[in-house]
Amino acid sequence: MKLHKLLVIANLTKPTIEAALARLRRWTAEQQIEISVRAGIDTSPLREHDFDLVVTLGGDGTLLRGARLAAELDLPILGVNLGSLGFLTAVGIDELESAFERLARDDFSVETRMRLAAQILSAPQLQCTALNEISLVHPELGRRTEIELVLGEQAPMAYPGDGILIATPTGSTAYALSAGGPILDPSLESLIVVPLSPHRLGTRPLVLPSASVLRAVAKRPAQLLADGELIATLAPGDAVQIQKAERPTRLVRFASDFWRAVRQLLS
Repeated sequence: MKLHKLLVIANLTKPTIEAALARLRRWTAEQQIEISVRAGIDTSPLREHDFDLVVTLGGDGTLLRGARLAAELDLPILGVNLGSLGFLTAVGIDELESAFERLARDDFSVETRMRLAAQILSAPQLQCTALNEISLVHPELGRRTEIELVLGEQAPMAYPGDGILIATPTGSTAYALSAGGPILDPSLESLIVVPLSPHRLGTRPLVLPSASVLRAVAKRPAQLLADGELIATLAPGDAVQIQKAERPTRLVRFASDFWRAVRQLLS
């Protein structure tokens, strides 16, 4: 991979972030590669677009935010883990320089992961994408909401309780797993519907084809979140359309053993 300019998304709250940035700046300066550093919490529009790669310094949360920008730019993303759990990141901080050397030798692979897109039908400008999940929950912790889910021409399905998640196979090992959803291989393309503390015992998770287009209607107040970030507050009657996003996330990988990582996660 020819690298001329990197977009670096950094979690500035990590204790080791300054040391990580110093190492990255030193290596890129030696290789005559430009970098543009952006805080992970920064949501302002990008002023530049001529990047070759997105790099995240942090944990999985930082990678999720960086993955949104990478998808918009149609670029691959490399996650460097500075935290304790880096399920989505490719390397640890100790491997930073060697990872870039392998990139230069084309000694890597890219995994394509589907994303979800959500749009509020009454306000088309309110839209988002997510790598892990789209969630609809009550605005107040512990309060009950109810989401009505419509798939095509089928009868609506009611989900009274804490809310619902619509997750990707990548997200099946995140919030959806904690809520009782199944684990799917990330190479699959599917939508997973996971109810959150449902008030009906017969309500169970569903796995749907990736071509499915869902309409989620808030019957009570709810919040729309993408990968845990608040997008909008929904009033009763507001509807959200959820489907596979046009652009995927492309994760840089140097080795991939998904099920070994799952075993470590569950142990």
